[in-house]
Amino acid sequence: MLTLHMGSVSADTLQDARDAIESENYTVALEQLQLLSREGSLDANILLGQMYENGWGVEVDEEEAARLYRIGANQGHLDSVTSLRALQNKAFAKEYSQLLPLAEAGNSEAQNRVGEMLEFGQGVERNKLEAFAWYQRAADQGEISAWHNLGRSYNFGTGVDQDFEVAEDWYRRAADRGYTKSLFFLGTLYATDHGIDTSYNSDIIAYAWLQNAAELGDQTARPIAERLLLKLDDEQEKTAKQLAERYKTQYINP
Repeated sequence: MLTLHMGSVSADTLQDARDAIESENYTVALEQLQLLSREGSLDANILLGQMYENGWGVEVDEEEAARLYRIGANQGHLDSVTSLRALQNKAFAKEYSQLLPLAEAGNSEAQNRVGEMLEFGQGVERNKLEAFAWYQRAADQGEISAWHNLGRSYNFGTGVDQDFEVAEDWYRRAADRGYTKSLFFLGTLYATDHGIDTSYNSDIIAYAWLQNAAELGDQTARPIAERLLLKLDDEQEKTAKQLAERYKTQYINP
């Protein structure tokens, strides 16, 4: 009975806080919501986040709003996830509006970022064809991150016909210039047996790329590299580690 009573009190207090916000009595709302937040109410966190996001009775603080939304989002609370995404998308929309004129003026870094935002729908409606076109424009100017993104596009058929050979070529160009993300993607290309180099078993080549990515801090690469080793016999494992050292000399410490 006590638990039910406490739940009823919390619900009443949450509604009181909503009413206080509606009437712009933000001091009362803030006090009630902070109390409920300390008690672990995810719904209170959302309302409190909205106060910080919109500057209702407090200074605008989108970082604090995001923190409050993220508490619930990390627990799978749907309304918290929705609030966090909306806040992030607002920031993305602002970023996109600032970058688009720079991209149109020929700034290759902005062109690549605009491509990413179009590909993933960050602050703008997703458009994979336009994303690919921006990557190409940036790549034509020597933007290394765009070379990598062209590799991804060909790898997964995003905005262009899938072509693993062309994907590998772009990844290698980026890796040659020290773009470490491409090491991981080259590794996964060979781990899925889509690489063009047949001089070694594809798992050996995959390990060599992924091990270097792992040594550079890629936490996703490490367990994949470890699993690949389990597939190799002793001689293959020795070859894989030697190849990893060669790649390290060529791409990491040239």
